[in-house]
Amino acid sequence: MKDTAEVWRIRLFAILWFLILIGMLLSLPILFDVGWWAVLGLIVLAAVLALPLAWGLRRLFSRHRRQSWRASLLKTALATFALLSILAATPIYFLAFNATLRPVTVPLATLSNGKKTVVFQGMMHIGTESFYKGVVYDLERALTEGYVIFYEGVVPDPSAEAWFSQTLAGGGDLSANYTALGRACGLDFQMNYFTLLDADKAARPERHVAADVTTGDMKREYERLIRTDPAFAAYARSADVKKDEASGANMAKALAWLDRTTPGQQVLIGTACRGVLNMITAHDDESDPINKVVIDYRNRELAARIARSPADKIYVTYGAGHLPGLLRDLKAMDSAWEIKSIKWERTIDAPETLSGRLK
Repeated sequence: MKDTAEVWRIRLFAILWFLILIGMLLSLPILFDVGWWAVLGLIVLAAVLALPLAWGLRRLFSRHRRQSWRASLLKTALATFALLSILAATPIYFLAFNATLRPVTVPLATLSNGKKTVVFQGMMHIGTESFYKGVVYDLERALTEGYVIFYEGVVPDPSAEAWFSQTLAGGGDLSANYTALGRACGLDFQMNYFTLLDADKAARPERHVAADVTTGDMKREYERLIRTDPAFAAYARSADVKKDEASGANMAKALAWLDRTTPGQQVLIGTACRGVLNMITAHDDESDPINKVVIDYRNRELAARIARSPADKIYVTYGAGHLPGLLRDLKAMDSAWEIKSIKWERTIDAPETLSGRLK
């Protein structure tokens, strides 16, 4: 029995060493992409930690005492370095696999009340090139079928631009922020692809409608809620809103740092950024009070514009989160509105280069 137990112990330890070493080999490419200093740092840390660990193992287990001190120290240092490498690389692998296995999707829904048909194309401000090309293709086809396109995009109002930037856009220009974030994530900003429709806009401007509100409209709604909604007024006075004023500067600093990274680091940053963006988008906080302005108010205005439009076929390109509220607002005006069909499209995927485009 003792011999059998010893054989199984050897087998289990062999399997454990095999798994640890495989994990280390999978982790090393990520560590070298971070930089040689990351590998050197882990080697030094493993060596420091191995000293007390090896001493403790020799005190606890007699079989370790049968080995020389040097052999015990080297084995412990190797195992420690392998485990540290795995721990360092695990977040990157987790974010990459999470984005692949649980991708963010947006709806392509057809709504109708029997008189009008609305195709709602859910959008994300940054996403994969293939997604945006598919959207533009669908828009071009819809134009040939007689649809009028309603575009999302808050219209600038000079009297409210500074307020919008500081209060709702996180500081700076919103489009510039999205473009910069897209570069860091290896993704694209949606407006880069809508320029493909410029020729048709010039030839048939009546088919292309800027259906969103203005920054001035949003400011007035914000101020109205402060006057009429005590909970929103308390939110507006909170420190969380004021913190947003510094976020634009923070993003600028972050992007300046990103521009100095190596190609290998850009690969990792792009992978991590897409994974984090995937997780954040999948868990949007619908209870955020600011949604009363940026979601609910704009939904009501969009529903009213659809109802007033003489067009009986409308193709809407709006953020995916607007669909539930838009349907509720349409039904509030006409209970006959309903979703006739819906399918889901993936918006975030790894680009072919697998790296962020920082320059």
